[in-house]
Amino acid sequence: MTNPRAEECMEKGNEALAVGDLTGAVAAYREAVAQDSGYFEAQHALALALYNMGAYQEATDEALRATVLRPEDPLVWTTLSLAYQKQGRISEAEQAALKARLYSWKQQTNERGSQEN
Repeated sequence: MTNPRAEECMEKGNEALAVGDLTGAVAAYREAVAQDSGYFEAQHALALALYNMGAYQEATDEALRATVLRPEDPLVWTTLSLAYQKQGRISEAEQAALKARLYSWKQQTNERGSQEN
């Protein structure tokens, strides 16, 4: 269960993002993560907001933290790949993109299997 204070911060971050306030979004997402270090959605949102600000190394660091929380999430691996690309770290970007594709396929396969049962 997510900490209610972390959820409030996440909502503030989403509201800031919706009006184009990336600095406010980053601050709110950081606070959400500080309140609940296991809150994957806040960790990933922080990585994305940093990426959108052009803070690619920080985005990479936060995306890597998110991969620890949810290692098979294809979206976080995509975020990581994009951040690596912006830093010119092409080999790492390609590896992260491959993981994103593999985990996406795995997810689709699992969903199909669930629907058939």
